[in-house]
Amino acid sequence: MKKLRLKNSFKFFLERQFVKGAHVQLMFVALLIGFISLIGGVLVLPSGEPTGSLSEAVWWAFLRLSDPGYLGDDEGSWRRFISTILTVLGYVVFLGSMVAIITTWLNLKIRKLEQGLTPVTAKNHILILGWNAKTIYTAGEIFQSVGRLRRFLKFYGAKRLNLIILAEDIAPKQLQELRDNPLIGKGADEIVLRTGISIDREHLKRVDSLNAAAIIIPSSAYTGKELITPDVETIKTLLSLNAEAEDNLLKGKYPYVVAEIQDKSKVKAAYRAYTGPMEVIGSNTIISRLLAQNIRHHGLSEVYNELLTHSVNNNLYCREYPEAEGKKIHDLKQAFPKAILIGVVRRIADKLTPLLNVSRDFKIEKGDRLVFITRNSSNLERNANTPFEQVHPIPVKHHLKVEEQEGVVKILILGWNHNIPALVRELCTYEDEFYDITMVAVYPIKNRETELKRIENLTKRVSLEHIEEDYVNETILKHINPAAYDNILMVSSDRILEKEEADARTIVGYVLLEELLERLNKKPNVVLELSDPKNEALLRKYKAEVIISPLILSNLLAGTALQRELNSICEELFTAGGAEIIFRNIEEYGLESGVMPFSEIENKAAEFGEIALGIFNNNQSVKKDEQLMLNPGSFTKLDINPETKLVVLTTVY
Repeated sequence: MKKLRLKNSFKFFLERQFVKGAHVQLMFVALLIGFISLIGGVLVLPSGEPTGSLSEAVWWAFLRLSDPGYLGDDEGSWRRFISTILTVLGYVVFLGSMVAIITTWLNLKIRKLEQGLTPVTAKNHILILGWNAKTIYTAGEIFQSVGRLRRFLKFYGAKRLNLIILAEDIAPKQLQELRDNPLIGKGADEIVLRTGISIDREHLKRVDSLNAAAIIIPSSAYTGKELITPDVETIKTLLSLNAEAEDNLLKGKYPYVVAEIQDKSKVKAAYRAYTGPMEVIGSNTIISRLLAQNIRHHGLSEVYNELLTHSVNNNLYCREYPEAEGKKIHDLKQAFPKAILIGVVRRIADKLTPLLNVSRDFKIEKGDRLVFITRNSSNLERNANTPFEQVHPIPVKHHLKVEEQEGVVKILILGWNHNIPALVRELCTYEDEFYDITMVAVYPIKNRETELKRIENLTKRVSLEHIEEDYVNETILKHINPAAYDNILMVSSDRILEKEEADARTIVGYVLLEELLERLNKKPNVVLELSDPKNEALLRKYKAEVIISPLILSNLLAGTALQRELNSICEELFTAGGAEIIFRNIEEYGLESGVMPFSEIENKAAEFGEIALGIFNNNQSVKKDEQLMLNPGSFTKLDINPETKLVVLTTVY
């Protein structure tokens, strides 16, 4: 028993030594080679010359052990016998073990590097904390925002984009997903991936967070089951970043942060958690406002998709022009023929405040940033030495009212996710409007009612009815009678973690719904909220109105990181009251059908204190991708008919 214990103790000792790394293993092999060389030298020593001394005999043995080429040089049976044994041991011990140790060491090093555990040394980089459905689209938008990115890098004095992503688990799958994204492609090789969690301060050091020019924190999916919600993780991350900055030797070095918070009630907590410059994207609020606006103005989702998702068409841009200080805003429009000037962003009481659709006599102050809708940033370049021309403003006749919903608007919601309570809250903010909402989902009614009770100021103008059924069933849909509703909203469930499966239910439900509605003369307005942009192509032939929440939010995160004012502009555009994008009938402007330049529509809109943004042809004969024309150009001639809607920016008082 004692002998067995000594044997096991020796094995355990060797194991503990070997796991210390390749240097210990190589040391053991070196000792073994030395021991074999010594034994070989001692055995061959009695054979005489040329191994007269022990040192020469050991050297002779080492040469045979390390180089098989010496095997044919020996004479004598005993010497050849020892030489052969040493040569064989040389293959096994010297070459075999050395190759095995070095190969294992290299494999371990490569695996460690692939795991993303090595700290990075970077400066003025863009850091994305977390890997979820929005991460890839956020990275893609950063790569494609050439103009914004160029100005961003110039501001921070960086020569090229350094994008780092911190994810809980790094595998070849993530890198392949980045490569497969058409907006990134080969640029994926320039993205640095690191393993870690954003709430761990040591992991934040791993990605050199304090030296980042911008940090983006996209929120993960919320299933409603966990106690540690995505918003709790985001706020904890902000606290960790704040603590890192406070403990840093360079006091007061707080990187700029763009964080996504789903629950509106936790937005203030997020701002309190971080001392440095930050913009908080209220994701539920943004999506609910987009859905609410689309319910009130059918077809408006096309405008949002163009302005808030990456495209070759139009986006929102901000630019400061020091030479415009003291000028009236109507004097600036002629200087940008390929863009539409919609207002300014001004810092008031240390807060970025958008002032959109302002009066023609509005004067530009120092630090104001002009807000444009245009296709690319090159349309905003101008010679600073060229003065702005003074233009006689078009007098405003009177302001048109924004038509409110008449009677009770009946809404059918098929499915359930965390955006629904926010949508109900948003509809409650529209005064003097009445909504009758029916919700059909397999999500338990008791759980729905619990979440809806948390809504503050829930008004009686919005009535709620719950049905616990699976709408992906033709019999159930017929029983619900979708034709009796003014609007139908189909949402992708956030209880299904795989976005493909969640969208599959929504799409199949929509196909069944279309079959029921195809014979109606007047169909209800149908809006789909999807999780995967690839699935939009499946519905192209139906001309469905689609809002892809992760794509909109990820592009808003990326856009706000590169251009901080974007968040405040979107909040102003989609909040009840203030500046809003709406549709106008041509009769409201006193226009008649025919071919006319867009400049004529712009002048008409100016007479009523509004800004013309483009036109929307909601005609069945028009292809879906040709329905909307934003910023067509002042001299572009447009074919206007009674069904044409004018896209305008107005102010709701």
